[in-house]
Amino acid sequence: MLDFNNMTELNVCLLIFAASLTLILLIYAVTDKTRNGTFMKFFIALLVSNIVMLSGEIGLWLFEGTPENIPILKCCSFISFGVGAVLNGLYAYCLTGFIRERHNVSWNFAHFIGAICFVYLCIAFVSVFNGMLFSFDENGIYVNGPYYFIVRLLDFATLILEIIMVIRFWRILSVKSTVSLLSFSVLPLISMLFLSYWDPTPMLIATTLSLLVIFMLFRGELTRQLSEKKMQLAEKDRQLAKQERELTESRISTMISQIQPHFIYNTLGTIQQLCVEQPEKAAELTQDFSQYLRGNFSELDNSTLVLFSQELKHIKCYMNIEQVRFPDIQVEYDLKTDDFQIPALTVQPLVENSVKHGLMGLESGGKIKVSAYETDDDYCICVKDNGVGFDKSASYDKKKHIGIQNIKGRLEVMCGGSLTIESVLNKGTTAVIKIPKEERK
Repeated sequence: MLDFNNMTELNVCLLIFAASLTLILLIYAVTDKTRNGTFMKFFIALLVSNIVMLSGEIGLWLFEGTPENIPILKCCSFISFGVGAVLNGLYAYCLTGFIRERHNVSWNFAHFIGAICFVYLCIAFVSVFNGMLFSFDENGIYVNGPYYFIVRLLDFATLILEIIMVIRFWRILSVKSTVSLLSFSVLPLISMLFLSYWDPTPMLIATTLSLLVIFMLFRGELTRQLSEKKMQLAEKDRQLAKQERELTESRISTMISQIQPHFIYNTLGTIQQLCVEQPEKAAELTQDFSQYLRGNFSELDNSTLVLFSQELKHIKCYMNIEQVRFPDIQVEYDLKTDDFQIPALTVQPLVENSVKHGLMGLESGGKIKVSAYETDDDYCICVKDNGVGFDKSASYDKKKHIGIQNIKGRLEVMCGGSLTIESVLNKGTTAVIKIPKEERK
């Protein structure tokens, strides 16, 4: 049978190959900025530790048999044994970080394995001076220490605990992830079958191969996540485009529902009459009507919020027109605040509804009150009238209230706002808009 333990060139070449492969993985991991989670940080530390451990083992093979290099050999032995302990501990944290990206699990199991590995590291350090685990004869030849069995015992214990850790969370992981993560423990365990005639190169190569498997898992997971993210962004773009179309249609529907031909005809008729009887008043009414129409049409292309003070000017233009036509209509403004934003054409249609569907049903007169105030959480606008009201339990005419539905939709989509309407038959109607303050931050 071949004696692999005496084939220095073969072992050194295999270990250099393993170190080079790990270095390539390390460079890729460090330069890849697409993922910087806890798992990736521990995985990078894992790769660095593997390179250091392999370097220590390479040093052992290169300097063994030279008595003058015994101090260097002891240092290399500590690196090989001690960093091997660190490697196992880091993998427990790496594994936990990978699982925590999918489910919130405790670090306690990793801490427990880490404590075992710390004890292992301390024993390796002490062995440099007392030869517990390793020593060298007068010729510089490596000799297992009297307590070398502790190495195999702790290696076996940590590997089994890591297998238990993976199996414990197999429901959280995919089959591919479970198999890949098990490789870090299973491959070195399998390599232990060869340690009686080839020690420890097979175990170190197995560890390196398992890191390659885990890296491939990581890349596959990252590719999947990026693909899912692209799909989510594409879906979000489709939803935003659909939302924008709906908002545009809503603005157009609102404008059309408010500017009815009879209102235009009646206003123009009033202006014509005033031109003869009160030219100055006709000029004022023409200006208000022009501003009213300009305000409505300009909102066809407006997908942003406007100041309530701007919306208020639009309301006043409309009420100036109606009060010329119906002088007995009263309007009151109770404004505690006007320095906040709302979707355009949200309050004015409520005022128009109060006039058309509320006050016009009265024999004469009627009053509208527009209030604006703020609470700790919201900006509030209230439009209240003492008109005929309506029975909320009666059948609902969607065509008649298309503007209301559009207002509700735009409030919810554009600023997280809401509209509530309360009405009492023969007593009046109250509409309240609420704009959450946190949405404006």
